[in-house]
Amino acid sequence: NSKPKYAYFNGCSNGGRQALMEAQRYPQDFDGIIAGDPSFGAMGFVRRAVTYQFMSKSIERDLPPAKLDVLSKAEVAACDAKDGVVDGLIGDPRNCSFDPSVLLCKKSDAANCLTAGQIETAKMIHADTVLANGERMRGFPIGHEDGASGWQAWITGAKPMVKQADGSAWFGSDAEPIGFRFADGFFRYLAFEIDDPNYDWRKFDVNRDLSKIKTISAILSPTDANLTKYGASGKKLLLYHGWADPALSVFGTIDYYNKVVTNAGGKKKADDFVRLFLAPGMHHCRGGPGPDNFDTLSALEQWVEKGTAPEKLIASHSTNGKVDRTRPLCPEPQVARYIGSGNIDAAENFKCETPK
Repeated sequence: NSKPKYAYFNGCSNGGRQALMEAQRYPQDFDGIIAGDPSFGAMGFVRRAVTYQFMSKSIERDLPPAKLDVLSKAEVAACDAKDGVVDGLIGDPRNCSFDPSVLLCKKSDAANCLTAGQIETAKMIHADTVLANGERMRGFPIGHEDGASGWQAWITGAKPMVKQADGSAWFGSDAEPIGFRFADGFFRYLAFEIDDPNYDWRKFDVNRDLSKIKTISAILSPTDANLTKYGASGKKLLLYHGWADPALSVFGTIDYYNKVVTNAGGKKKADDFVRLFLAPGMHHCRGGPGPDNFDTLSALEQWVEKGTAPEKLIASHSTNGKVDRTRPLCPEPQVARYIGSGNIDAAENFKCETPK
């Protein structure tokens, strides 16, 4: 019945959202918090709705799984070497720009190119949605969109969309991606003070109607990045996010982290209580071609109980149960750099450096 010396909160995705809400609203509850690939609440659902409003306008905008392979392979070919080693991973998508227009089919549609409508969709998903008030709903980084746990699971669907009589597109009942189901359920059963199961969220105007979801936004969204009360008492926050997360944009977590740093009075002060680790090639919480298995809890325990801040996390990737790659994950803004010799799939041959 004695109170434990330390209490931890460990969550990813929606759990990550709840973890941040704990740090913001109840800073006394937990001595250490892990928030992975966190959702930032209502605006994420709005961004999904805007994406599907765009995609459903025309069947030409359908982006099937086979074309995701074409897109991802072209991006990796263009950006892989930017981190100093060619290993099949884009280490930091911020260091490379890629215009999918280079993949435009020269004549008719083919297996190794993208149509004009498919390129429009790829650009829309990658780009920020800028509201009339200047606020941005973040797009997704380039790279590693393919694979069963990538965009097809969360955004574009595992099967082609179905052409409607008016030329628009819609998902078949057995092919709705997770993000579509989330957006649909949010607007029909959660968004408004009075539920409307028949609400057609395709009519939701992001600039006109945001006030209608004000109440649920305040409830769901951990947007207060002032964690000075949490950090001042010696508590610790460990953030992580997959660079290739198709469910929740890593750019939202980076923006949040940067605001926390600013509110703390700069990085030196923020380093005392918050660290962000970004995982190249990792999908939502797990999966993807990048190292996606790492021990955040032990790192947090060392930080809280012994005062040893995590300088890196050793992540591994496995195929058929066998580890085939390890790599250090570095605290933002540091990145893992190959030392120039040794196995490129071994973590000991990389070191964390701050980009020049």
